[in-house]
Amino acid sequence: MRKLILLFLLGICAEGMFSQKPMNYSWPIDSTLTITGNYGELRPNHFHAGIDFSTAGKLNLPVVSIEEGYVSRIRVSAFGYGKCIYITHPNGKVSVYAHLNAFSLKIANVVKKYQYDVQSFEVDFYPKLQTIYVRKNEIIARSGNTGGSTGPHLHFELRDEQSEMPLNPLTYYSVNDNTPPYIEHIAFYDLSDTTAPKFMFSQRIKNTGDTLILDEDHVILNNSIIGLSYSGFDKCTAKGNPNNIFSARIYCDDSLIYYHQLRCIAFTESRYINEFCEKVGNDKFQKCFLPTIYPDEFYDYNLNKGRLMLSENRFRKIKFVVNDEAGNQQTLVFYLKTKNKTSHQSNSIKSNVMVNCNEDFSISKNNIQIHIPARTLYYSTPLILENTLETSGKLVILPVVNLRQPAQVGFKVPQKYVRNRQKLLLRGASNNYIAVNRNDSVFFFIKEFDWFYLTLDTIPPKIKVAQKKQELKNAWKMDSFSFHISDNLIGIAKYNLWLNNSWVLAEFDNKTDLLTYYFDEDTPMGILNFKLEVIDKLGNRAFLDYELRK
Repeated sequence: MRKLILLFLLGICAEGMFSQKPMNYSWPIDSTLTITGNYGELRPNHFHAGIDFSTAGKLNLPVVSIEEGYVSRIRVSAFGYGKCIYITHPNGKVSVYAHLNAFSLKIANVVKKYQYDVQSFEVDFYPKLQTIYVRKNEIIARSGNTGGSTGPHLHFELRDEQSEMPLNPLTYYSVNDNTPPYIEHIAFYDLSDTTAPKFMFSQRIKNTGDTLILDEDHVILNNSIIGLSYSGFDKCTAKGNPNNIFSARIYCDDSLIYYHQLRCIAFTESRYINEFCEKVGNDKFQKCFLPTIYPDEFYDYNLNKGRLMLSENRFRKIKFVVNDEAGNQQTLVFYLKTKNKTSHQSNSIKSNVMVNCNEDFSISKNNIQIHIPARTLYYSTPLILENTLETSGKLVILPVVNLRQPAQVGFKVPQKYVRNRQKLLLRGASNNYIAVNRNDSVFFFIKEFDWFYLTLDTIPPKIKVAQKKQELKNAWKMDSFSFHISDNLIGIAKYNLWLNNSWVLAEFDNKTDLLTYYFDEDTPMGILNFKLEVIDKLGNRAFLDYELRK
């Protein structure tokens, strides 16, 4: 079954890679084609799934449908894609437009009605099939900065309708790009330990016009099982930001041993970025060798999972080639050999528990239950468990490694937390986790192994009026009314605003913690009695009543 799925996905990717403007798509925005983020760009915990267009710091530029179709999905969120439209086209592709500031009138009316029906600003719904038809080049929205955006821009994606696989848009559009990618460093890894690649050192690459060279192009290493990685960038458009490089190939003695292209990266594999690249100093290196578990569709070819097996008696010629979507290319050639013939080593971590990454793993040890589904770890890994929850509230699961999907950890509720077990929180280095209660135990679905601390969150969210006193004195001039809302630990789950005892729509911007009600034709004159309820993800509630004379 996995082989059939792989063939299907590869078929989708190949079709996208070699199609040349299958429906002569329009550009979604007139931004002089300044692309500031490309497909496969390295983001925290995920690969970028589309391309970003600059709006030069402006809001409300017209966003148009790239082809005829119908609006098949609409999302509104204070996080992630913010205000977002999905359009399904006749050729089985879906275009996605995110971080919008406003929808066109016919779309906005549908959204507002749905928000009032479910009494929620944040919605994710599928309008009735083909009820919102759009023409090619029809204005569907205005560009913005909503959701998790760090500045005004348009995020644009193309997806396959059936698989929902995000496709590389630049394999469907032609961009005036004559500049090749640039490789800044090449790095060397010792792969002798089959469970833990070890970064050894890197060399800066010199660009002498049409040629890339190393200061010393004959490199002698102390190890014979080697992996390569690189840091570098590409510019899709002249005024754009440095972006990621589309493809990389490695040849050993003129034989291809490794090849990847950033063209089909499934959302289910987004966390693979943590294994694919590694930050060393100020540079982010992309590995050209594969772990034990990896997304099949990510790689076009690999021999021995990209590992170089060096010998002591001769140099091996290494040719490293990178390309962008427009076909611009750079090549680096150097030579490698080893001083010492090394063999595969057992892992260096001392533990009597070994997790086979290809199999489901469950264990009860030190009063901890842990379940790791097959293909969660990228390498088979020794496991270290420490439990001092009763005394210090600390739980340790090591080593710190990347997880492809969540693992489950559970334990009996410590006695001091029994009365407030519904408010338990497990705090990790980068994530906080909410407990799932079962009988006398709690379970958490964790995204990393690390040092964890068990704590309670019984503190309600904070609310305060955002307007200054002077603004409130001249309330008749105001076109909106805002509150600052925030939560100290787990984050806000829901908010409800009532005006004169009727629920009203208010928009939340997580970046500024602002919840805003915009006055419209339905807003009554005179005294406005606002009541706000804010609930965090553990059910802690806060309320605020405020009377505004307008």
